[in-house]
Amino acid sequence: MSNAELFQKVRELQLPIGKYALFGSAPLGIRGLKDCHDVDIIVTEDLWRKCKNNGWELKIMPHAGPYPDEFYLENQGIELWRNWRPGEWDIDSLIREAEIIGGLPFIQIDKVLAWKKLSGRDKDFKDAAVIEEFLDNQ
Repeated sequence: MSNAELFQKVRELQLPIGKYALFGSAPLGIRGLKDCHDVDIIVTEDLWRKCKNNGWELKIMPHAGPYPDEFYLENQGIELWRNWRPGEWDIDSLIREAEIIGGLPFIQIDKVLAWKKLSGRDKDFKDAAVIEEFLDNQ
């Protein structure tokens, strides 16, 4: 599925602006810097509860992951998170400060860069280099 198709799926959910923001690789994907395979979305606590009660599947990160016992909601390749790791992030502030692109709120690219550097995974270091090059050319 293309980035455009994934982002259209998010639009079709009609989540309320001010209650969520796309994080992970989505801010790179919307800028054409990366192909996304899924969409990670941080959400407010009240939106989390609403989606959980409306049939979103509750999942747990596998114990092989860096944060065992971390729960998220999933629906057709879209994942909702009520917190974000690694690091200590103020979810409500990240959502409030999100940048609207194509009608969707995305976490500011500098915050994505900071998170990618914290994560310590090879793929995130590669993404961080792409973000830095993008910012240098702005």
